[in-house]
Amino acid sequence: MKITAIEPGSLAEELGLQIGDEVLEINGKRVADVIDYRFYENDPEISVKIVSNGEITIYDIEKDEGERLGLDFEDFKILSCGNDCIFCFVDQNPKGMRSQVYFRDGDYRLSFMYGNYTTMTNAGPAILRRIIQQRLSPQYISVHVTDYEIRKLMMGLKKDDLILEKIKLLHDNGIDMHTQIVLCPGLNDGTALERTVHDLYRFNKHVISLAIVPVGLTDHRFGLYDLKKVDQQYAVDLLERVEVWQALFRSETGRSFVYCSDELHIVAGRSIPGEEYYDGFPQTENGVGLVRSFISESKKQAKRFPQKLSAKMKLTMATAELASGFMRSDILPLLSTITNLDAVLHTVPNTLFGSSVTVAGLLSGKCLLSSLKGRELGDLLLLPPDILNNDGLFLDDMTVPQLEDALKVPIFVYVGRWSDVLEYLTERRQRARLATV
Repeated sequence: MKITAIEPGSLAEELGLQIGDEVLEINGKRVADVIDYRFYENDPEISVKIVSNGEITIYDIEKDEGERLGLDFEDFKILSCGNDCIFCFVDQNPKGMRSQVYFRDGDYRLSFMYGNYTTMTNAGPAILRRIIQQRLSPQYISVHVTDYEIRKLMMGLKKDDLILEKIKLLHDNGIDMHTQIVLCPGLNDGTALERTVHDLYRFNKHVISLAIVPVGLTDHRFGLYDLKKVDQQYAVDLLERVEVWQALFRSETGRSFVYCSDELHIVAGRSIPGEEYYDGFPQTENGVGLVRSFISESKKQAKRFPQKLSAKMKLTMATAELASGFMRSDILPLLSTITNLDAVLHTVPNTLFGSSVTVAGLLSGKCLLSSLKGRELGDLLLLPPDILNNDGLFLDDMTVPQLEDALKVPIFVYVGRWSDVLEYLTERRQRARLATV
C-alpha cells in the first residue's frame, strides 16, 4: 500500500517514512488495504515492513495500544458486484454520465466502512473469514429474497450463493447485520416475502434490522425485464401486512425488526410514523426513518429560531416530489413563525431519470435549472442534502457555482442545521446590501 500522506508529529514522521513509500507487512501479515492496516497497527508492539526506493526496511515499534502511526494511503480497488439483478438501478441510468455511476459496487469493505449494501454473492470463504477475524461489523446485506428459484431470476445467479448459510456463519460469529429487500411486485412479494422475512428473523440476535424498499424504475429501462411500480393500494396492503409481523416480533424481542421505507408510507398516503416505530433509526441512510428524523430534529431546532429577521428576506426551497408533502405540512409552518422570512417551496420534476423517480437525491443540476429558471427565487435557494457527491458535483457534473450563475441566486445545501441556513441567508443579504452602497 502506497503512502499518500504522513501526519505531522506522528510516529511515522519520527521514523522518517516518506510519501511514496509502501507498507508491505505488519507483524508478518500482508497489508492489502487500509482495513488490514488499521487492524494490525492496533497492537502495542508491531513490526512494519516498508519498501522505499526499492529497498526494504523493517521497523520494530513499541507504542501505546491503539496508537496510530499517522499514515494515509491511496484508495483500494473496489470489488464489483457479483450479480446481474433485473432491477439494478445502474442499468437504468441515462447515457453520458460520469463513469462512476455505471459501476456496480459489491465490496464488503465499503459495506463496513460506509454502510453500502452488498449481496454477499462474491463473498467466498476467505472474505467471510476476514470479516469475522477483523470484526468488520456491521455488514449491510441486500437479501431481496431467500427462495433460490426467485433469487436466480431476480439476481442473475449462475448457482446457489447460499445466502442464508453465509448469514448464519456471520451471525454465529457475532457479526451484526442490517438487511434489505428491494420489493418488486409480482416477484419477491406474497409468500416469498413472508418466507424471506421469517428466514432472516431466525437470526435476529445479530440481524438487527430488515428494510423493505420499493423498486426504483426510471425512463431508461430499454430492453430490460418488465417490472411493475409500487402504487398506492399495493403500498397500503403491504404496510398492513408488515404491521402484523411487527406486532409479533415486538412481542417476542421488544423491537419491530422489519421496517418499511419512508417512500412506502408516502406512496400509501399515510403519515410518517413516530420515532418509536424505528427502534433507534438503524437504517436512515436507506430511507427508513429519514423523514421522521428530519422532522423531529427540525422541530427541536425551531425552538431556537429567531423571532424576527432584521429585514424582509425570501428563502426558496427546492425538492423532489416525494419530499414535497412533508416539507409543506411540517417544515414550512416552522419557518413561518419567523417574522420577515418568506419561505416558499418548489417541487422539481426529474427530467434526467423520468417522472417516476421522485427522490431528491437524484435531482441533477439541469433538473433544477429547467424547473427554476426565470422564477423569482429571492435571497437564497436551499437545496436538500445528498444532492451533491463528495466532489461537490450534481449527477450531471454541474457545480453549485455554475447553477448559481445560471439562476442568479446564492445557493446553500442543507447539511443538518437550520441555524446555518439562516446565518448564511442573512450574511448574503448583508453582503449584497453593502455591495450596492
